[in-house]
Amino acid sequence: MTSFSVIKQIERQLDRFTDAEKIVATFVLENAERVTQMSTKELATACSGSEASVIRFCKRLGIQSFKILKIELAKEISARSDAVLDMPLQFHDDTNTVIQKVMMNTMQALQNTQKILTVSSFNEAVEALSGAERVYLYGVVGSAIVAQDFKQKLLRINMPVYQSEDNHLQMMMLANTTKADVVFVISTSGKTKEVIDVLTLAKERGVRTILLTQHAPSPARRLADIVLTMSEEEQNLRIGTMTARIAQLAIIDALFISICSKKGQGVYEQIINTHEAIQNRKS
Repeated sequence: MTSFSVIKQIERQLDRFTDAEKIVATFVLENAERVTQMSTKELATACSGSEASVIRFCKRLGIQSFKILKIELAKEISARSDAVLDMPLQFHDDTNTVIQKVMMNTMQALQNTQKILTVSSFNEAVEALSGAERVYLYGVVGSAIVAQDFKQKLLRINMPVYQSEDNHLQMMMLANTTKADVVFVISTSGKTKEVIDVLTLAKERGVRTILLTQHAPSPARRLADIVLTMSEEEQNLRIGTMTARIAQLAIIDALFISICSKKGQGVYEQIINTHEAIQNRKS
């Protein structure tokens, strides 16, 4: 069964670690099995560094302690029998292999995201969205699909929500926002110019912002008030974009269910009403 891959997370972030963290990362990659038997102090000594650098390394990965890192390493080492299907997609893959690899990549993206997404940030986002006077959603290209999905969900429970793929229209809407509103931005990379423009304008107007993005440094992450983090997946044959979208949709679903729970029983009547209105149009 596919699970969280701490080794992949280390490999994908290797270039973004500090010098001290990179030494720890390299040692872990080269001595994964040995590390599972080490203490924080022993790993720090082996890397000629400090215990603090080991802890910072763990937190950079979205893991809260060295103990949890060792558990994840041990689980991954014991599951290496799945390695052949855990490889990037290739043009020469047969149909059966393509299906299995896509499914495994997707499951791993969800497992990785579950490990990285922090409950405190998630709860903060639910509170902000539930109490917002109006919600503005924004995403570009693939992320726009996720924004549209969130829009139709929020409309079902009668929340005032606005969304447009057109950057000019979005900026026009943002120009009239107030501090009672919330801007929710979806961006895999967190580096898209249009996304930065939206977050910058929202910040200038004092509007609270929520960003759903991957686990990597970005200008958008620095601008947002609340950050919901999904795992960073590889980009081989654009599979990263595909798995990123699935992870984003899963977080949106979790947000929606949490908002419904917070709003109480009355919200389910609204869902039934919207469902019946649509069904009546089909008859």
